[in-house]
Amino acid sequence: MKLNKYILLLAFSAGNAQIANAEKVIPSDSLTLNYFKKNIQQHEKSVMGYPSQGNPVKISMLDQSTKKVWELWKKANTDLSELPEPTLAKPEIKTYPVHQWLMKEEDPMPFYYFSKESQPATGYPLFLNLHGSGPKIGEFNATIGWSLRYKDAPAIYFIPQIPNERRYRWWFKPEQYAWEKLFRLAMISGKVDVNKIYVMGISEGGYGSQRLGAFYADYLAGAGPMAGGEPLRNAPVLNYRNIAFSFQTGENDNGFGRNKLTKRAKLVFDSLQTVYKGGFTHKIELQTAKGHAIDYTKTTPYLIQYARNPQPSAISWVLFPMDGRYRNGFYNISINKALGLKEGEEFDRAVFDVNMDKSKNTIYLDVKLEDAEGQKSAAVKQGEISIFLSPKLMDLSKKVKLMYKGKVVFNDKVKLSDAVLAESCALFGDPERLFPAKITLSL
Repeated sequence: MKLNKYILLLAFSAGNAQIANAEKVIPSDSLTLNYFKKNIQQHEKSVMGYPSQGNPVKISMLDQSTKKVWELWKKANTDLSELPEPTLAKPEIKTYPVHQWLMKEEDPMPFYYFSKESQPATGYPLFLNLHGSGPKIGEFNATIGWSLRYKDAPAIYFIPQIPNERRYRWWFKPEQYAWEKLFRLAMISGKVDVNKIYVMGISEGGYGSQRLGAFYADYLAGAGPMAGGEPLRNAPVLNYRNIAFSFQTGENDNGFGRNKLTKRAKLVFDSLQTVYKGGFTHKIELQTAKGHAIDYTKTTPYLIQYARNPQPSAISWVLFPMDGRYRNGFYNISINKALGLKEGEEFDRAVFDVNMDKSKNTIYLDVKLEDAEGQKSAAVKQGEISIFLSPKLMDLSKKVKLMYKGKVVFNDKVKLSDAVLAESCALFGDPERLFPAKITLSL
């Protein structure tokens, strides 16, 4: 086991000075902008280390340095693409504009993008709403109809249409790239509350939202599948530890075992909520006497009550594959070197358990490999991770201790740098997860 506490330093001119005008790029900032743009354009999100040394950051200057990095990130994104202006929903509007995104290795994706009522001071809650698997034009139009009816205003809705009916899955790789683009652009838009983003859907959209909720839980405040029911190997419940989960299914919806899978999900959520002292907020219901068609209006009023905690002190993460692809980060964890996982192999996922006790300035980490059913486990024999740190998680003026599998593997002060701020920004694209320090560990 090797431990690397060295932290790259990012070159910014004028020290930690704020950007007075994001449109005015001084020469040394061009390196940072190009670094960000290269990472944005890499669909596989293999975040590159910053290519130059730079400046340490004092805790007293952290807010200023963080703001500078975020402004550069916003500029890098807006130079490439932006979300359209949402159409304000009104009763007299009969037809809403249809926008379109070009996709990687897929047909273009049309989408509706509209808002309800006036924008709150903190930004709109955002719902990503996925339609079912009937003829896509009819499903697309039915979904905007339902979305306009839901009692959840003020809110913004992003309603995509499946690009191709021959590939009717919301979790394939091209769609994953689209959702990551949506999260990234929503967070820089100034219109969205970055801690109130939700994914939901009906039927095929229910299956998709259940998978996406587990895969992208660190971006979400909640997930709300309806009339779906995934086997839990496809949507590990542990990943829902810090977000809200709503699941509505008809008690007579036995197609593909949807009612039985919903019962199974409730059993597991109930058990974990007891074990983790309320860490698994959920409302799972089998609607009485209902089949595949249910009351869809219950989901969004429940979810919108909950906001995301972007930096939880306790994290459970099943690093699982979706269409053969693995995330390379979750909350404040990054995968720097692969753990040797491959979909279809016996041990195709890794389970992380992270507890950060600020009162002791200590991080407790355990990582193991598991099979898809969670019945077998094995030791991790390769890979490298980083745990990013902030003043919220640890007292960065003191030594930080990291314990891995019960052994102390790090016990020292961490270095704060604007390079790490930039690296975490490129990895997560999230203003609530700009971290100035990290500990790197070879597993």
